[in-house]
Amino acid sequence: MTKYDVQYFIDKFEAIPEEKWCVGVYVSGNDERMCALGHCGQYAVRTPESRGLIDVLGSVTEVAEINDGKHPGYLQPTPKQRVLAALRDVREKA
Repeated sequence: MTKYDVQYFIDKFEAIPEEKWCVGVYVSGNDERMCALGHCGQYAVRTPESRGLIDVLGSVTEVAEINDGKHPGYLQPTPKQRVLAALRDVREKA
């Protein structure tokens, strides 16, 4: 059974190219671009992986705000960079 912890998500998201990310929706461009939750299957139905990400970052709203650049603590230029910064902060606090 996969352990959906902070390092799992750091490794997962580091491997996804910048151009595969989007904001404002779970999925964009014929399933070619996704937000953090979309990359975990959230757009269709909540999955164990998306629940793991929500648990790591706090809530669906928190994940969406970070991804979309609406969280004051994470204003990096891309959704990938914002989500990774938040995950690294969680790892540092652990």
